[in-house]
Amino acid sequence: MLSYRHAYHAGNHADVLKHVVLLALLAKLAAKDKPLRYIETHAGAGGYDLRAPAARKNREYLGGIGKIWNASGAPAPVARLVERVRIYNEGETTIDRYPGSPWLAREMLRATDSVYLFELHPAEHRALEHALGADRRVTVLRTNGLEGCIGLVPPPERRALVLIDPSYETKDEHSQVIDALQKAHRRFATGTYAIWYPVLDRRWVERFERAVRGVGGSAIDVYELCVKPDGGGNGLTGSGMLVMNPPWRMRDELELALPWLARALAEDGTGRYRIGE
Repeated sequence: MLSYRHAYHAGNHADVLKHVVLLALLAKLAAKDKPLRYIETHAGAGGYDLRAPAARKNREYLGGIGKIWNASGAPAPVARLVERVRIYNEGETTIDRYPGSPWLAREMLRATDSVYLFELHPAEHRALEHALGADRRVTVLRTNGLEGCIGLVPPPERRALVLIDPSYETKDEHSQVIDALQKAHRRFATGTYAIWYPVLDRRWVERFERAVRGVGGSAIDVYELCVKPDGGGNGLTGSGMLVMNPPWRMRDELELALPWLARALAEDGTGRYRIGE
């Protein structure tokens, strides 16, 4: 669906969770000498101006990165994200811009790694190409990422992280995610797959998680953060990441980060988190 623009939601609580988990994944995977292929199915614009009308409409970043920008005592995975956002803002004391997953991934990866970014929206694709296309490690593609990612695995280096993070705006998008995951996993069962999902309806989350777990015999970790109670017309109450074949001991870091985030980002003290396997 080409109507979705992430600029309206950049830097919100869901972005914070996704990017804390993503950076933890990349830090672990890049610690090994062997090259890594990073693939993102819904890359967006690569970065966002929080002063622009879209971001200012609901100011969702104030409930996400804005709450932890100057916080003290943040666990290492959270501090890692804040540090990268400060670099993206070129050391300014205010948050004027927020990086997307493609920029964060590129900053974490090495000269020997490769990056494949899919984005269908024409304006988002142009912005992404402008932001990251000059990097020789990066390939920006204007095609369906759920279909395109399948042909990119297994990579020659036999190591890959695939980030699957659609908007889930269309009725059947979750089914498309499961289909793509099944096909990619069939080709490359040892790859690491990180699947983002929204928390809007708890029953939907439970069905979706069961479907992801039904893809294959790989180990799966779940990292979920909610900032207000489920349901009751509360809209997006939280989000989660399902990580298939997580790196060794990554969970140790996130077991410190998620409780801290649940306290820091909670609305009216109703934050909670879920970590499981």
